[in-house]
Amino acid sequence: MKKLLTRATILLLLICLGVASAHAQGRLIRKLQNKAEDKIIEDIFKDSENEKNTETISTESESSPPTRNRKGGGLSQETPDVNQHIADAEAAFSKQSYSEAKAAVRQALWGVELEIGKKILLSLPESVEDLQKVEAEDRVTSTGVGFVGLVIERVYQGKEDMELRTSIGNDAALLGIAGMYMVGGMYQTTDETNQKQIRFQEHKAFIEYDDYEGYTLSVPFGQSSIFVLRGANFETENQFMAAANNFDLEKIKKELGEQ
Repeated sequence: MKKLLTRATILLLLICLGVASAHAQGRLIRKLQNKAEDKIIEDIFKDSENEKNTETISTESESSPPTRNRKGGGLSQETPDVNQHIADAEAAFSKQSYSEAKAAVRQALWGVELEIGKKILLSLPESVEDLQKVEAEDRVTSTGVGFVGLVIERVYQGKEDMELRTSIGNDAALLGIAGMYMVGGMYQTTDETNQKQIRFQEHKAFIEYDDYEGYTLSVPFGQSSIFVLRGANFETENQFMAAANNFDLEKIKKELGEQ
């Protein structure tokens, strides 16, 4: 997977260089295209005016409302074929079709991100203490190239409405502005009794408590990644932290390439 990622990244850089060399020719071509387009648009408007003069006005007839959909399972979730997109990018690059090559490289990188996210999901525990994972709640989403928008999520539930929600990904994608300042160490509060800084598996971490949301553990690691665990209806902080220790942060870091 790392080889595919390196290959796709190098190809994207080559595309950028090719685009720069073709820029001068592109400007001349665009000028010619613009003149041609202006002529075509002018002719279209002339034709439209002639049609308007000969058109007859028709009245809309009453129609029945569309049938409500009651079946269907939505769209299938398919991971992009990384090898195929890289091959497409190389073919497009050799023909100097830089926009097509760039789009194919982005699809390949997106596929790599999703595969990494799926591997991290597989590395997470199936159960935590007496809580079992909710299969339908497993999520791997990516909103951009470069792991900026990669988010992995899993939910565990048990008796007495106990719940754990784990989220792993880029800190900018998971935290608000206040949270970013907190994990970045730009400010620390000492008079707040509902949050504190702790050590979690040899990492600086922050734990918070809220009467409505319960416990939240935030553990920044690597260059810009973060592990967030939210626990509802845990009796004590110790009980929540015992559940948190079921997650192997070093294994997660290895899958993300943060080691």
